[in-house]
Amino acid sequence: MLVACSSAGSHGAADSGASVEAADVTRARALADEALTPQLPERADALALAESIEARAVREGAGARAAELHTVAARLLERVWRVEAHEQDAREALDLYRAAAHDPAAAGACEAALAAARLAGDVAHDASTTYAELYRAQRRFASSAEGDAGAPTPSTCRRDLEDGLALLVAYRPPQRVLEAIDEGLAGEGAIAPGLASSLDAGVAVASVKPPQIVRIESWPGRDAARVVVVLDRPAVYRVGDEVLAGTGSPRSFLDLDGVDLGSVPRDAPSTGIVTRVRAEATSTGSRVSLDLDGHAWRRVFYMQEPYRIVVDVARHAPGVKGRNARTVTRLVLDPGHGGRDTGAVGPSGVKEKDVTLDVAHRVAPVLAAGGVQVVLTRDDDRFVSLEERTARANAFGADLFVSIHCNASEGKARRGIETYVLDTTRDEIAARVAARENATTQAASAELASILGGMRMADEAQRSTRFAQLLERAATTAVQTKYGDVVDGGVHTAGFYVLVGARMPSVLFEVSYISNATEEQRLGSADYRQLLADAIANAVQAYREGR
Repeated sequence: MLVACSSAGSHGAADSGASVEAADVTRARALADEALTPQLPERADALALAESIEARAVREGAGARAAELHTVAARLLERVWRVEAHEQDAREALDLYRAAAHDPAAAGACEAALAAARLAGDVAHDASTTYAELYRAQRRFASSAEGDAGAPTPSTCRRDLEDGLALLVAYRPPQRVLEAIDEGLAGEGAIAPGLASSLDAGVAVASVKPPQIVRIESWPGRDAARVVVVLDRPAVYRVGDEVLAGTGSPRSFLDLDGVDLGSVPRDAPSTGIVTRVRAEATSTGSRVSLDLDGHAWRRVFYMQEPYRIVVDVARHAPGVKGRNARTVTRLVLDPGHGGRDTGAVGPSGVKEKDVTLDVAHRVAPVLAAGGVQVVLTRDDDRFVSLEERTARANAFGADLFVSIHCNASEGKARRGIETYVLDTTRDEIAARVAARENATTQAASAELASILGGMRMADEAQRSTRFAQLLERAATTAVQTKYGDVVDGGVHTAGFYVLVGARMPSVLFEVSYISNATEEQRLGSADYRQLLADAIANAVQAYREGR
């Protein structure tokens, strides 16, 4: 947890802290430069140093100092990636370079964008990726003002960008890709947000072949359904509704401009609110249509890595109508991970997927005895996609959704119980947790969080937060009866894919840090898991009673 230090105290203590920070930054710069430091220290040590500098950048907020610290941490992570070849290190370096380049007028922003473009191309092993990102940077910094004397100025950096484009002209992507970048930068049209990611752009520009639909997944229900269109890379889409001539039946559709239909089934009957899912070629690309059995409420959003467009339909908009807001007769427990997805693994081999399933199995009969109908998104060791988990909760008409997970951190000393709700967030730690649970990059999770504001209803968010508070309190209280050193990690917000689109109050419960040797040992015991199960049951009861 990042804790801002108080300004109270002696000047000597403040000076000491500043000296330590300056020493860390100097060391990080040296480690990032192979000429100065030919041999890197252990990867964990280098990552810890980069993380500490990144944390200082977060505390700085915005401005030149924050951008400088982001860049220092990014360069160190890039060096670690080039030596150790862990892709996550490169992804995090790209995130930090982009953070440093966020304000085009800031000193060093152009240089950070230039470094990000080169790194993106190296990660993608594709020169056209580098060209696309250089082009994006060149357009962003076209009107930057001159920098301070003695430092690399934006005009010098612009020349470097232009030189790079000239050098790679043979790898120039198709014009439509460059036009899409221009549209995105200008904020005009509905260009696919995934093109803003260097890694995704590497896929998008690596071939002249159009984007293609990989598959269409559907989870039907009587009152709610979800359809997911999975593509091989980002693409423009438009949403519409129509009434079928002759029948008067409503239909919702996605028009995917420039997208090839691929080999997906053209016509798939369904049951419930969605009666049929159709896919057809159009003059501009492809269309996916959902035939409905009556008027419905619709919500459409996208997820990344892989890129997919999610269509949720229901007979009513989210929110509680005609009954007490705290009524809980149906509840969905979501044991995180499963099957090929083990989740986090502790130092001695305890697997997250096993802990979460066992906790769910322990709490389900307790809730059932109290008159609550309980459904598990998985009842055994099998893989269930993130979007399917929420779809099952919606189709069941659940009043609460609890996704159970074990937390993990590269810092092995980190410990505690934490609870999360879906919302936008700027918390660095929460973003990292979301990225791990989403099995995606921090940038993708942050981008998802940024679109949630218009999708969340105030009363639904408030009920989620209230239940999360009750669950966090119940869990720490229950565990403290036997383990007095338990850490109350608190309630946080983050962009978790598994919670997106849930039509009921929903939380993600991080039961403990499986990466911590002590907490892993506890998570491996039946007694500890039972305490966690009892906590969930107690929180549900408290929620029902309106506490």
